[in-house]
Amino acid sequence: MNAVTRVDRKGEVAVADINVSTHHFLAQLASQAEELRQGAEAARRARDEAAARLADFEKRLADSTAALRALRIYTGEASKSPTGDGGAGTASGPESTHALSIEEAILHVLRGEGGLPPLEIARRIEALGVSSSASSIRARLSKSVKQGTLRRDGKSRYSLAVVGSEGTQAS
Repeated sequence: MNAVTRVDRKGEVAVADINVSTHHFLAQLASQAEELRQGAEAARRARDEAAARLADFEKRLADSTAALRALRIYTGEASKSPTGDGGAGTASGPESTHALSIEEAILHVLRGEGGLPPLEIARRIEALGVSSSASSIRARLSKSVKQGTLRRDGKSRYSLAVVGSEGTQAS
């Protein structure tokens, strides 16, 4: 033990144990470092969870916005959209302000048509300037049929479901 003893003027002996005070200081530093490590880990977890929540919200927002634009085109409300979300121009108008999604293009092509086969729909979508593969368009057609937005007849011709049917009503 490295103990140093001194006698002061009052006759009291002061003992300073360097090893004990050093060990106490190191223990405090170790404890503080552990607390900081745990705090940093908790902050990383919170950041990762927040990033995951943000990504989920952004995806849901994008899906909802695309559905809203598609349904506005489907119902004919795209030209009188009060929200200013880019729905002011339709695909056929020269003032179109946003690129149509595949779903929007499908609804635009089928509007006013009795029914079209998938290849004709793909050709007309391409004419609108929406680039997509035929398989991608067929997948969106199938999805829209399942959602109730479109109908498919026995000859594999697609047409719009009746406005107000269960696929187009608000849920």
